[in-house]
Amino acid sequence: MIVLQPGPVTDELRALAEAACAEAARRAEAVLLSYSQPAAPVDALRLYRRAVHAGHDAAYWEQPWSESVMVAAGSARTLVSRGARRFADAATAWRRLTGSAVSNRKDDLVALAGFAFAAEATRAAHWSAFGDGALVVPELLYRCDAGRARVTLNVIVQAGQSADSVCFRLASLLDQPADDTEPYAQVAFASERRSVAVGGWSDAVTALTDAIEAGSVEKVVLAREVALHAHGDIDEAAALARLREGYPNCTVFAFRRGGVCFMGATPERLVRVEGRTVHATCLAGSARRGTGPQDDAAIGAALLADGKERREHQLVVGMIADALMPLCSDIDIPSEPSLMLMPNVQHLFTPVEGTLSGDVGVLELVERLHPTPAVGGMPRAEALRAIGERETFDRGWYAGPVGWVDARGDGEFAVALRSALIVGSEARLFAGCGIVAGSDPQREYEESTLKLRPMLWALNQA
Repeated sequence: MIVLQPGPVTDELRALAEAACAEAARRAEAVLLSYSQPAAPVDALRLYRRAVHAGHDAAYWEQPWSESVMVAAGSARTLVSRGARRFADAATAWRRLTGSAVSNRKDDLVALAGFAFAAEATRAAHWSAFGDGALVVPELLYRCDAGRARVTLNVIVQAGQSADSVCFRLASLLDQPADDTEPYAQVAFASERRSVAVGGWSDAVTALTDAIEAGSVEKVVLAREVALHAHGDIDEAAALARLREGYPNCTVFAFRRGGVCFMGATPERLVRVEGRTVHATCLAGSARRGTGPQDDAAIGAALLADGKERREHQLVVGMIADALMPLCSDIDIPSEPSLMLMPNVQHLFTPVEGTLSGDVGVLELVERLHPTPAVGGMPRAEALRAIGERETFDRGWYAGPVGWVDARGDGEFAVALRSALIVGSEARLFAGCGIVAGSDPQREYEESTLKLRPMLWALNQA
């Protein structure tokens, strides 16, 4: 197991174990014990790779621009949720678990979580380990913010369990393995690359634009999947290292469950809650980057003036505003979008900030906001029905919310875009485009190709 500060069980830790055992006995049910201590900053990606090599489920969350990173290893408790109530059920289970938890620093009690784009009765085999939703309380969480690092240990204490056995388990989490100095490795890929044919894509886009012109739906986000095959197992840490290097203004994430890894570098925050302050991002409308400063500026100006792209963007702004306003005492939304510049693409971008007026946590806001028109469409029900009819693959967690939540209900979730599912030597990449009135199939296909580039590059394929 990953550890950062080896040593004997302290008096503080033993007292916490005894308190947790007493609480479990009083309740006659299992409780969560959470212990946090300072740690020295380390290479978070090497911690993640240690967890992978040890065969543990793991998670990685990094925002390079804010010098913030989390690595989770193992599972003290996994809260699985299914169906249309997966967000509400996860929130209820999380409040119950944290409400009885025994901790020396409850602010450090964090779960990493992810949810499928849509609840499905059956999932594709490669998504089966992920399901509709999972909220994982890791056995060990390393977190570093602006150079200040902490490690949190989490264990479940059963009613009737002895403090000695709890201390033994905690001590096992504090065993120090040899340092991981193995270099990151890239593997060579086979030439096979499977994707939706251009003709099939064109037919789907044409059918959707016909439905839009007939008035049955306003916008549908159509996605496609590309499958790559390598000659050897893909080094997840190597791909993550490239993503954080090449896309430092994105959230770099990985969720590993049952030997399968879902990773990406997404530019789109869904929602962040800090106390009573809520932040959301409206991101829709895209164009390529230019070949030089003048070309880049001209493309950006054209994007800002493009009626089709502005309509697509405004649908997202309107939906997010409608979802947040009933819960906020005030809300700030710029009247005009700006440009978010990525290495390969530029987007129309509108930040939203509000002050929450009630007792609402991040998971409740995720439920209200997902899926936004940027990944689903408008109206929501009609767009989701059209996606089900036109897409030929299981999105799984692609375009779903991924992120973290703490014991106060604060946290942050991003939209899982620019992403791939890694299964041994195979990678499945995903990208989508918003189809509205006037959408051109070839232009949308080219846009989706742009959006595939971050993961292709991370896998040494672009």
